[in-house]
Amino acid sequence: MVTKRIACFLTCGYTEAGAMQAFLKKINSNYEYKQYLPNKTIKKKGDSKTISSKISGLTGMALLEKVYTIIKNHAVEITQCSGILIEDDLDGKFHNMTKSEIELYIHSIKEKIYSIIENHIPIFILYASPEIESWFIADWDNGFGYLYNSDGCVTDIDIPAKKFFSHHLKQYINLYILKEYSNDIENYGYFNQIYYKLSDQIIESIQTNVKEYISALPNTSELYAEQISSSRELYYSKKLHGDRMLRNLEPSILSKKCRHFFFPVYNMLSNFN
Repeated sequence: MVTKRIACFLTCGYTEAGAMQAFLKKINSNYEYKQYLPNKTIKKKGDSKTISSKISGLTGMALLEKVYTIIKNHAVEITQCSGILIEDDLDGKFHNMTKSEIELYIHSIKEKIYSIIENHIPIFILYASPEIESWFIADWDNGFGYLYNSDGCVTDIDIPAKKFFSHHLKQYINLYILKEYSNDIENYGYFNQIYYKLSDQIIESIQTNVKEYISALPNTSELYAEQISSSRELYYSKKLHGDRMLRNLEPSILSKKCRHFFFPVYNMLSNFN
């Protein structure tokens, strides 16, 4: 008997493990999204959940090998699902690959799974390119814009200063991080054949660079500059902030901004019945 359930295998990071199921539910609410990976979390009283050190940060080929093992060990149960979904960061993996080469690579993953399970149920391979942070930028008002304007996240500066910071953060990211990729964020990453990790760039920029950038702007009021410079809450942590933004994103907005990798899977999943 086929169940209205999709077996999910996710990048083993705090953002995805905490909120990806809720995000997928926004794309198609007709299914239950059962998380098979990360399949273990550790929680001590009074602390947030932590991912087991054995799987924390699992991505790429290491993630796929773990996926294949879990599917093999739970083949009967997973075969009864309506589909399988694998989500991962690309981190520039497909740089300089042709469309046919990418399609062949994705096809090989599906063929490997079909060699393990008898029932050829649909397989969705969802890539955040280059990382989940690209989604938080693409849907700015529900991503980073939401984070730094939210009373629940930033409480030590006034609302006008928050809006000022958010506006110039977006400007800074477009000008100094994304650069020529500002209108094609899924292809971000390589400059002069060197790959720059988006999340690292954002973490460093929000912590230090953006504050210095804002202080040097000719139209920055001293009040705003002082609040922004002294704030202890204007930073970015994947563990603390990522799942909060992911829960808030609107997939339909992302589908218009992330056309290479997000849109095709969004379209298939949203029309899946």
